[in-house]
Amino acid sequence: MVSTAVLTLTGLAFFRVALLPEFGRELSMSTFELGIVTTVFAAGRLLADLPGGALADRVSAGRLIALAAAGVAVGSTLLAISTVPLPLYLASLLLGVCSSTTNATGMTYFSSVGGTRDRGTSMALFSAALLGGQAVGPAVAGLIASQAGWRAAMFTAAAIAALVAVVLGTRVGKRADEARPQLPPQPAVESSVMRFGPILLLRSVAFVVFLTLGSVPQTLIPVIGADELGLGSGAIGLALGVGGISRFVGTLIGGRLSDHISRKTALIPGMIVQGIGVALLAFRPTVLLWVAAIVVMSLASFGVSVAATMVGDLADPQRVGTQLGRFRFAGDLGLISGPLVVSALYESVGREAAFLFVGGLLTIVGLLSWRFLPETARRFGSGG
Repeated sequence: MVSTAVLTLTGLAFFRVALLPEFGRELSMSTFELGIVTTVFAAGRLLADLPGGALADRVSAGRLIALAAAGVAVGSTLLAISTVPLPLYLASLLLGVCSSTTNATGMTYFSSVGGTRDRGTSMALFSAALLGGQAVGPAVAGLIASQAGWRAAMFTAAAIAALVAVVLGTRVGKRADEARPQLPPQPAVESSVMRFGPILLLRSVAFVVFLTLGSVPQTLIPVIGADELGLGSGAIGLALGVGGISRFVGTLIGGRLSDHISRKTALIPGMIVQGIGVALLAFRPTVLLWVAAIVVMSLASFGVSVAATMVGDLADPQRVGTQLGRFRFAGDLGLISGPLVVSALYESVGREAAFLFVGGLLTIVGLLSWRFLPETARRFGSGG
């Protein structure tokens, strides 16, 4: 139930990604202004991260997700009727708040439901639902837009979100057991591990991975597809869908590695390979290279899921949502700054500087994590 809702609402919130070039053409918006759309979305997430994490420790999953679905319906409708940039920005802000609420609920639920032993796999399932939505959403939006226009795509998102809100609201009203999992107290990682350095590094992983997601696949990938490769919204949405499927596969692999070998074995190669995938875009793009870069960076983008798993290892079981809220807050600082900084670099300095900057950040944080992060869980095979 929770995973299906996360997948659906994430997909609807990400309808806008494949439609960015359409917004720009119809509303006469520059690349920098389109970067602001993604930044405002991130600002909404930022506003909701800390309170959303605290609420996820106290309120049932069904109630929070029903509220988020209602907000997605309103935001999608506002975006669909926009004729100037301002309501588009307001809609993106609201969608960001709803995205954060959905993420807080799902992340807290799945971090707790499986316990320490299988937390990596459980968190990978959450991320798979999240990434599945990010894959399906742009692809469906691009398909609808190519046939009926971008406004029809956003009205479709609003109708589906309203239906989810009604179904969840009715279900919550009838069932009293729609609550977050209640676990017995679990042994925490030794307090010596919970020092400032490792916590800061884990939040840095969230920051740089979300910076990458906001600036590259959510902003510049569509711009390159439209402006440099001459692709339409349908083709861009399909390519982003392939990237989302690649992230889906990579996240499941990363979750299994983190449970059955070690957390760091999954985290560090993922960060470095993702940096390589981004750096491919520094070369003059062809359709083949563009798609290859999307696939490589997407397959390796599970670092944030593994880092969140490590936060769950370190957190007090009764405050998992609160700690993950702070983790997501750091990530959304990256999401809000990334599109502005990297799109400005792209316009003022050039493609090479923009993508080498992002790839270098991923590589540096990966190497710092290898050197300074402690291992929070280690198992070999299924025997424990």
